[in-house]
Amino acid sequence: MRLLKEIRNSLGNYHVKSGIYHYYRGEFKPAVDFFRKALEADENLTDGDRRTARYYLTMALTESAERLERKGELEEAALELERASEVSPEYPDIRVRRGHVLERLERPDDAIAQYRGAIAGNPRYLDAWVSLGFCLLRADRRDESEKAFTEACELKLSFVRSPFDRGVERLREGLSSEASDYFRQTFHYDPREFERHYRAALEHLKAETYDAALEHLEEALRLNPRYPDLYNFQGIALCELGRLDEALTAFRRSSSIRPGFLIPRLNLAFAMLRGGMFKDAEAELEAILRDDPTEPAALAKLEELRSGGGTEKRRSPSRGKAR
Repeated sequence: MRLLKEIRNSLGNYHVKSGIYHYYRGEFKPAVDFFRKALEADENLTDGDRRTARYYLTMALTESAERLERKGELEEAALELERASEVSPEYPDIRVRRGHVLERLERPDDAIAQYRGAIAGNPRYLDAWVSLGFCLLRADRRDESEKAFTEACELKLSFVRSPFDRGVERLREGLSSEASDYFRQTFHYDPREFERHYRAALEHLKAETYDAALEHLEEALRLNPRYPDLYNFQGIALCELGRLDEALTAFRRSSSIRPGFLIPRLNLAFAMLRGGMFKDAEAELEAILRDDPTEPAALAKLEELRSGGGTEKRRSPSRGKAR
C-alpha cells in the first residue's frame, strides 16, 4: 500500500494522519503510538481509517524490527515482529521474518513454531517451507526436514508450471503481451533478485528519489510483471516526476491485475485531479465508494468536488513523453 501525498492529507482521522506523517519520516515509535491511539481510543474511527491504521501500524512495527536487526538488537527485533503479528495475524511473512531472527538468537524450536504458523496461514508459502526445512535440518530432525523440502520442491515446480500454462493459454488466444508477461514470470523470476530490487525501490520512494525508484521498479517488473503493487509504486514515482499519462497507465494496470485493490484506484483518481480531469476523477471516486462507502479520502474529495472546491482552472503538470 502506498498513497500519493495529497491522499494522506485527505484522511479524516487526526491520529491516523499523524501516524502516517511520522512513519514516512522513519520515526517509528511516535508512528506506532498514534496508530494505537487511533485503533484503541477513537470510537468514531471509520472502517476505512481502521484498515489504514492497522496496515501502517504493521508496517511501522516490521520496519522498526528491520532497523533493530541491522543494529544487532535481535531480542528487540523479535519483540517488534511479535507485536506486528498480533496486529496482523493474516500476514504470514511476519512470522517468517521472526523465525529468521529467532534462529539468529539460537532458538530453533521457537523459529520452527513461527515457520509452521506461517504455513498454517498460507500452505503455499514457499519461503516458509524452505526456511522450515533448513531449520529442521540444522536441528537434526531429518525426517521432518525431508518432508518440508519435499513440499517445497512440489510448490516450486507448481510455481513454474502455473504461469507457463497460463502463458500458453494466452498465446493460443492471441494475447501476446499477456503471454509474454507469464513467460517472463516463468523463466526470469529470481526471488532473491526480485526482493533486492523491490526493497531498494521502496527505500527510494521513501527518500523521494523517484528516478532511482523507477530503475529498480523496472527491474522488479522484468522479473515479475504480474505483481500489482509494483505498478502502483511505478505510478507514484511517475506522477511525482510529472509524467502523468504514464502514471495513469500504471495505476490502471495495477487495478486490472487486482480489481479489488482500492489503493491504485484512489491514486488514479487523485492523479486525474492533478491533470485537471475532474469528471473522470469524480466517476472513479464514486466507483470506489460503491465498493467501500467508508473510504475517508474518497468521501472527502468527492464532497469537495461536488461543492465546487478544487475545480478551479489550474495549469496541468507536464505529462512527459509516453514510452
